[in-house]
Amino acid sequence: MGKWIWSREGTSLIWQLIMFGLAMGANNGLASVALGTSQLSRVQQWRTALIFAVFEAVMPVIGMVIGESIAGSIGGKARWVGIAVLVIMGIYSVFKRDGDEDEADKAVKAKGASIIFLAVALSLDNLTVGFGVGMFDAPLALAAVVFGLVSLLMTLAGLELGRYLGKRVNISADKLSGVVLLIVACVMAFV
Repeated sequence: MGKWIWSREGTSLIWQLIMFGLAMGANNGLASVALGTSQLSRVQQWRTALIFAVFEAVMPVIGMVIGESIAGSIGGKARWVGIAVLVIMGIYSVFKRDGDEDEADKAVKAKGASIIFLAVALSLDNLTVGFGVGMFDAPLALAAVVFGLVSLLMTLAGLELGRYLGKRVNISADKLSGVVLLIVACVMAFV
């Protein structure tokens, strides 16, 4: 396989996978802007990026494994479920009272669970991506690695942009995060 990757066909396929990964990872990049506004530590940023990358890499693989008929019926609905989850999270964040703070330990645990929940919501529609990967005969492991790396980089960039915006925009991090999540949901729904 090593020689194949460096062949003309292999290089072309890798570029196709990168472009496919950019399209899939755009939602992760936008959503991570929202997370970045909460001024996550560098460790939390990397953990978030790795969680997003794993889900972005695994969902297309699951789509290929469970089969076209099952994933095809789930796939169309999965996108709307993901959008609904983002809308609910966004609305909750926008309208949450500023004084509703739990103790720090509970907030950190909830943040971790929320990140996993968000990663799942953003990657649900990628179940059907596995069929597209299969159509252009891409090795599954290569596709998963490329999708994961692209997602990792886009998430880290989004987290940094969110960190920057969170320090400069005079709005609570929760409200800014909620607005960004609603924008991501709109992009997913109409693009």
